[in-house]
Amino acid sequence: MFYSFFPGARPLRLALFAVGALVLSVAPASAQRSTTSSEPLSERRVAYQIDVTLDPEARTVSGSQRLTWRNPGNSPVDELQFHLYLNAFSPGSTFQVESGGEHRGNSDSRDDRWGGITVERLAVAGRPEGDLGGVLPYSGQPVDLTPNMRFIQPDDNNRDDRTVMAVRLPNPVLPGETIALDIDFESRMPRVVARTGFAEDAQGNPFFMVAQWFPKIAVYEIPGQRYVPADAPTGQWNAHQFHANSEFYADFGTYDVTMRVPEFFVVGASGVRVQETTEDGIKTLRYRADDVHDFAWTAYEEYRVHEATWRHVELRLLLRPAHDTETQVRRHMDSAIAALERFDDWVGEYPYTTLTIVDAPGGASGMEYPTLITGLTLYMGPSWIRVAEMVTIHEFGHQYFYGLLASNEFEEAWLDEGMNSYVESKIMDDAYGEGAFLDIPGLPVSGRHMQRLAYVKQNPSSGNLTTRSWEYQFGADYAKNSYAKPATVMNTLEGYLGWETMRTFLRTYYSEWRFRHPTTRDLQDVVEAVSGQDLDWFFQQYVYGSAVLDYRIDAISYSRDRSIPDSLDARYDYRVVVERVFDGTMPTVLRLEFADGTGRDIPWDGKDRWKEFTASGDERLSAAFVDPEGLLWLEVDRLNNRRAIQPVSPGPTERRKFAVRFQQLALLISALF
Repeated sequence: MFYSFFPGARPLRLALFAVGALVLSVAPASAQRSTTSSEPLSERRVAYQIDVTLDPEARTVSGSQRLTWRNPGNSPVDELQFHLYLNAFSPGSTFQVESGGEHRGNSDSRDDRWGGITVERLAVAGRPEGDLGGVLPYSGQPVDLTPNMRFIQPDDNNRDDRTVMAVRLPNPVLPGETIALDIDFESRMPRVVARTGFAEDAQGNPFFMVAQWFPKIAVYEIPGQRYVPADAPTGQWNAHQFHANSEFYADFGTYDVTMRVPEFFVVGASGVRVQETTEDGIKTLRYRADDVHDFAWTAYEEYRVHEATWRHVELRLLLRPAHDTETQVRRHMDSAIAALERFDDWVGEYPYTTLTIVDAPGGASGMEYPTLITGLTLYMGPSWIRVAEMVTIHEFGHQYFYGLLASNEFEEAWLDEGMNSYVESKIMDDAYGEGAFLDIPGLPVSGRHMQRLAYVKQNPSSGNLTTRSWEYQFGADYAKNSYAKPATVMNTLEGYLGWETMRTFLRTYYSEWRFRHPTTRDLQDVVEAVSGQDLDWFFQQYVYGSAVLDYRIDAISYSRDRSIPDSLDARYDYRVVVERVFDGTMPTVLRLEFADGTGRDIPWDGKDRWKEFTASGDERLSAAFVDPEGLLWLEVDRLNNRRAIQPVSPGPTERRKFAVRFQQLALLISALF
C-alpha cells in the first residue's frame, strides 16, 4: 500500500531527488543549527545529500544520494573505494564466516534474515561549482561508472564478501579538486542481529534501526596522516571489510538527508530536523547533520517520546511502550545529563545541539551514532543494578571517542571503546558512588571494579591493545583488549600520574585531535607532553605489550633487638619479602602496619623479581601491604597484596575473599544483560 505511492523505478526516483535538491536546498532561516558554531568545525572532506523512502512491508530503504568528495592529498586519485556495510548480512560474507551469524548473543535463522545494499547506478555528476559545506550546483554531463564497479577483499580475499567496493575513474581527481557522484541504491534491511535492521514487536509492528545503510566513501589517508609515512609519494585508501569484531572509520562532512515514511511512524535521527510535511499518508522528514562522519535513523510507530533540555542540547528519549514509565524516563535522562556534565568538565564541550536516546530491541541496543545512541532498558530492572545508566553513559561517551575523536576502530579499537570505558567508569563512580554498578549494602561494586574484574577474568596475558580488531580471537580477546583492559590501563595510569594530570591530558587530547583521526602514538605524545614524563616504559608493557602485573607478600617477620636491656623501651627489627609474580612492573608503595594502628610507607620502583625490605622501630609489626591505596588497578590478584603476622581477627580476611568472589559473581550476572 505504502510502496504504491513511491514506486522504485529509477526515473521517478531521480526526479524526486532532483526536485528535493532544488526545493529543499536551503533550510528555513529559523531552523536549529546542528552544532554550536556558525562556522565549520571540521575539514569536511565529504558531503552527502540523500533522498530515500522506507517501505515497511518490503523492509527496504531505497533512493538516491549525491556524494561529493574532495581529494585532500598532493597526488591525483584515479580510484574511489566505498563501504557497503549492509552486505555483511549476506550469505558467505566475512562477518557471517567469522561470527557464525551470531553477535553478542543475538542470532536469527529465519529465511528473511538477510540484508544488503544494491548499487543500481553510479555516475559522475559533473564538475562542482561551490563550497562543500552547502548544496552545490554542477556543470558538465554525467558519466556512468556502473560498469566500473567491482568488489575487493583487502583483508582476507574472501570472494563472497561484498562489503568494500572500488570504482576506477575515467579521469583522476586532482589534488584539491572535488568529484560529485550520483548513486541510486536499495538497502534491504536484515533482521536485527548486529546493530542494524528490522524487528517486530509482540503485535507485529515493525521496528527499524537504519544504520550502516548507504554507500559510504572510505577514508583516503594522505602522507603524514596516521601511519602513512610523511614522505610517501601518494596517499592510500583505508577501507577494511566489515568483520565480526570491528566497527567503523570515516571522514567528517555534512549530511542532508530526506526520508519518507508512513505518517504514523515516529522517527529519530542524527542531527536536527529542519523540515517535516505530511501528504496522502506519507510523512517526509529532512534532517541536517554537520561535522559528523555517519548518519543513522530509526522508525517505529509505537515510540513514546520524552524531551528535556541541558544547556544547548535538546534531549529526546524514544521508549518502547513496555518501558514507558516515569522511572525509566528519569534513569535515562539523569544518566545522560550526568554524562553531558562530566564530559563537558573533564574532556570538552559537546558541540552538537541534539542527543537522541533510542530504546532499541535485541542486537540494535547499546550502539552509538552521531548525536543518536541506542540504550538498554531492563523492564522492572531494580534500581540497585545500574545497567541502563551504564549503557547510556557509555554510548553517550562515544560521541567523543567514536564521534569527535574519530580513531580507526578497525585498527585501534581501544582508542574508542577503551578510552570511553575508562571515562565511563569514572563517571559512574562520580555520579553514583561506591556502588555505582551494584549498590548492595556492605558489598558495593563500582564502575572501575567492574572494568578491572572483566579484564582479570579473561586471561590477562593474552593479546595487546594495538592488535587490529579482526585479528583478535573472536569474542573474549577482542572484548577484553578493546574495553576492560584499556579502561584498567588508564585507571592505573591515573593512579600513577594523579587525576588532575589525567584531566589535563583528556582536555588536551580532545582539543588537539577532535575532528581528526588520532593514533595510539598521538595519544602517548599528548600524555607525555602534559605529564612531562617519558612514559614509554608504561605503554610498551600495557598498551603495545601484554605484561601482567601482580605483587605478592611472600614473607613477613619481626624480632626484638636483644642488645637493648629489658628495662628500656623495646626495639624491633622488621623483615618483609615481596615477590613480583609476573613480568609487569609499576612504581608502588610498601606499607608497614604496626600493632598500635600506625603505619610507615616505603616507596619501591617495583622492578625486582624479589625484594627484601628491612627496617626497625619501637612498635611490633602486624602486617605488610603492597599498594595500600589501591592505585594499581592492573593488579590481577589483590588478595595476595597484604599479609599479616597475626591477624586481629579472622573476619576481615574472610570478608575480603567473600567480597571478591561476590564481585566475580556480579560480573557474571552483568554479562547476562
